Amino acid sequence: MRKIKPRIPIRSMYYYSCLSLTMSSSAAILAQETSSLSIDEVIVTAQMRQENIQSVPIAIGVYNSEFLSNIGASSLTDTEYAIPNINFGTGGRNTRGEISIRGVGAYSRNIGSDARAVVYVDGVLTGRSSTFDQSLLDVERIEVLRGPQGTLSGANAIVGAINIITQAPTNKPSFELLADVGNFDLRSTTGKLNLPITTDLYASLLVGKTEQNGFVHNVTLDRDLQGLDRENAKLKFRYVGIENFTLDVGFDYLNDDTQSSNAQALADIGNFKGFSLAPGPRDVAHNADEFSQRELNGTTVTGHYLTTQRYELISITGLRKAEFSELSEEDYSPLDVATSLFDEKNTQVSQELRLVSPQNETTDYVVGVYFLDQDVSTERHANLGAHFPSRSNTSITTPASANTRSYSVYSNGNWRFTDKWEATGGIRYIHETKNMDYSSLDTTGLFINTKNLRDNKTYNEFLPKIGLNFHYSPNILMYGAISRGYRSGGWNADFLSTLENFQFNPEYAINYELGIKSTFFDDYLTLNTAAFSTKFHDFQVFQFVRTNAGGTIISYTNAGEVTSQGLELDANIKFYSDLSMSFNAAFTKAKFDEFKNGGGVGIDYDNNDLPFAPEHSYYVALDYQHDFTENLSFYGHIDYGYSGSYFSNPDNKPVNAITHHNIANSRVGIKVDNDWDISLWVKNITNETNLRQRSVSFLGVPRGYYDPPRSYGLTVKYHYN
Repeated sequence: MRKIKPRIPIRSMYYYSCLSLTMSSSAAILAQETSSLSIDEVIVTAQMRQENIQSVPIAIGVYNSEFLSNIGASSLTDTEYAIPNINFGTGGRNTRGEISIRGVGAYSRNIGSDARAVVYVDGVLTGRSSTFDQSLLDVERIEVLRGPQGTLSGANAIVGAINIITQAPTNKPSFELLADVGNFDLRSTTGKLNLPITTDLYASLLVGKTEQNGFVHNVTLDRDLQGLDRENAKLKFRYVGIENFTLDVGFDYLNDDTQSSNAQALADIGNFKGFSLAPGPRDVAHNADEFSQRELNGTTVTGHYLTTQRYELISITGLRKAEFSELSEEDYSPLDVATSLFDEKNTQVSQELRLVSPQNETTDYVVGVYFLDQDVSTERHANLGAHFPSRSNTSITTPASANTRSYSVYSNGNWRFTDKWEATGGIRYIHETKNMDYSSLDTTGLFINTKNLRDNKTYNEFLPKIGLNFHYSPNILMYGAISRGYRSGGWNADFLSTLENFQFNPEYAINYELGIKSTFFDDYLTLNTAAFSTKFHDFQVFQFVRTNAGGTIISYTNAGEVTSQGLELDANIKFYSDLSMSFNAAFTKAKFDEFKNGGGVGIDYDNNDLPFAPEHSYYVALDYQHDFTENLSFYGHIDYGYSGSYFSNPDNKPVNAITHHNIANSRVGIKVDNDWDISLWVKNITNETNLRQRSVSFLGVPRGYYDPPRSYGLTVKYHYN
């Protein structure tokens, strides 16, 4: 890395899942075989076994490759409008990776903090939040679990978990070529090859390249920002030469290297005239040569053995590396005032061993052990330029390193004690040790000076879950559950003017959930609802706090108490063989019950809304497909997503208010001989100018980021068996 420079449309559905379910080879094969099943029977590997999706009691959305293709989602953040009760925060750069679920979220701002959600790819934790925005070019499906998932997903899944399941090699040779062209000079090509090497060994290869010019113009440097320059590759092997045993080995690589900005000025402050020089929603006047670079790679090794008694033994080994670097404008003007360079390197090794019992009439269970060793380092710094008053040409550097070792044992099971009643329960024990080595080397006079400040913490946590399910009829399931979540404690390893809040404590959550899953009219209507109330204790908050002297401190504290509660609805209607509709909606209230001194001494934020927590959101999609002949069919997709207003800062000030916004997208295409798929698509049909992020910078400059403008293009896909 450079250092500087469907026929039935897919529906969103609710069911219970564990984060490693696709690592069971038989489960992955089963999912492929059932992908073409009708709407009235969808089989999933829910609690690590094959079950009907409507019989598993938890709120989860599932989105497969056809759905992702219809909405034009090439990376995880592209799915935001289609997923109920989720917000990806600021969209300027994919290195941030903020995920809010049910109105609660965060990202790993520095190496001493962790995100509140976790993202797994094929059962392996991706790592830091900068790795969350994964490529979706070979995805079989995505599962979004809402609410604390500590029992099966471990630490930092306190608001939920996202599991990305990729396609596995098969014994059938095939080749696929996917090409996209569009406005802003979009050029994207992806090739996929599946090849059986022997009767027992299969291989697959994916290579992709995407480029697109930017849609934000820097009038100072006369260049475009927010373009795309992404390369990714995946190589996988599957060995089935031993009876009842499958071995999967996968290698993946992704590189993003773009000129991009994290925000733009929304007003002028003093001599910072960035806004008046570039008042358009997609113009900036920055003197910094901004960029964002990211490189991810990993290896996954999965073994699956099925005993003669139908027990499954599963081993998942993951090795992952990630690195990012980004240069940002800090005064958002053409003056040489301040810039910052954030960087991070992460390496981790994880190992999971799992035993899954067969399912009998009354019981089933899963037990497992998990280990994670993660090393993170940074050399981030900020420079004060020639126009910074009295402190020109000075800098602050914060080299630091951190290590996390986590050991877990867990178990989860179900007990059917009558024909209609079922109890479910599980527990996870986590032993976690964390170490920090932090330095702050300052010549500006604004920050502290300290070298090799070392600290270590040990946490021991129990994360239980209990639930009760009532099968009112074969088509109606009612369920209730209580679960506990946990977010690690850590350190505020940032640009600091004081060490007063350097260390912060863990965060905990208790989630209470009630739900109903139902199908009606011979399965032409699926209707799922969930009501939840999640109580957070010792809630961790990051923010810029203005001091009485007019300065700014970076604060990371345990705010106190937070409650997120609401309702979710998911409906899917099959009108007739050619036309279907999916609809989901969420109502959520996420507030601080208590946040003393949130804006400084004596300034409380009690009863304020959480950031990125709209009360209302909904999504509706129509899918149509008609076969003209056996070899020629037409399909169309149109969707509309809406998000209510929210704040992007706990202070809830108007300067940090985001108004409601919406977006509509469409795609129409034809399929010929099951080999060719040619489609036209439009994103943001009405060219909405949605302000998505709004805040005040460290220097006090109001800043924000707008959604991308309307884009359109042509997609050609060729598939050969």
